[in-house]
Amino acid sequence: MKRKIVKQGAATLMVSLPSKWARRVNLKKGDEINIEESDDSLLLSKERTEIKKQTSFDLTTYSESSIRAALWNAYRAGCDSIIINFVDENQYAIIKDTIKNYIVGFDVTKKEKNSCVVESITEPAEAQFDVIFRKILYNISLLIDITEARLQNKSGVEDYKDVVFKIHQYDNFCRRVITKRNLPDAQLLWTFLTLLIHGQRELYHLNRFLDKSSVRFKNFQFLTHLRKIFNLLHEGYVTQDKKKLERIHELEKKIIYNELYKLIQKNQKENVILYHLAAAVRNFYLSGSPLIGILLSEGISSK
Repeated sequence: MKRKIVKQGAATLMVSLPSKWARRVNLKKGDEINIEESDDSLLLSKERTEIKKQTSFDLTTYSESSIRAALWNAYRAGCDSIIINFVDENQYAIIKDTIKNYIVGFDVTKKEKNSCVVESITEPAEAQFDVIFRKILYNISLLIDITEARLQNKSGVEDYKDVVFKIHQYDNFCRRVITKRNLPDAQLLWTFLTLLIHGQRELYHLNRFLDKSSVRFKNFQFLTHLRKIFNLLHEGYVTQDKKKLERIHELEKKIIYNELYKLIQKNQKENVILYHLAAAVRNFYLSGSPLIGILLSEGISSK
């Protein structure tokens, strides 16, 4: 991207700012920007004014998933202080467990008989985003390994629930960064994360099924296909190689509309496993679409 320098007055040189960047960071006439010198380069950044966001809500349910959803969505939305009014200690215990298992950088800072304040003690940094995102991908890969080992009835396998907790912590952290830092391609990143986590959730529910059922699973080729699709997605993100994501489109049609259709007509109890594996394949396939958009947008420049 090039800009022509314009001279104003005797000694002042001026250059226009890229309109796409100015819109993204919401620059207006009269705003100030920071300029840092580095050898023959200048780094421009919008001066941030941190506004503390606060919200509050009443708990009317004892449903763990409902309480969890309320708390982590307030966190994802960028709230810095959350006041929660609860009925009794049973609800408060769910609040504490949610913070411990699903949220990074928050803790209870004040508690009264029927209310508490949950506040940010560590803020997400934009520089950490890619590292944390890669941890999500690594832990989903680990969850696939655990699932395969359990289907093979191996002993000494790592607890899948611990891995799922990590994935959700990292997911919530990344979404908070997207919200608070107004990252480029925020909508595409949010969609990519959503579909990625839906695929992971299918593996989680499959493992929950295995907790209660004994199944002699034989179709490990299908699991191999799932791993191949996810590895292409993982590598596509890390290497920014769009060709790997294009390969996913070919594989998904072969796996779902050919092999799965044949398998579900032959099996009975195994169909529960195949359903969750197929749903994971489908979500990992769908998540490739916003990722392609992210990779393409990095090559787009405004003129």
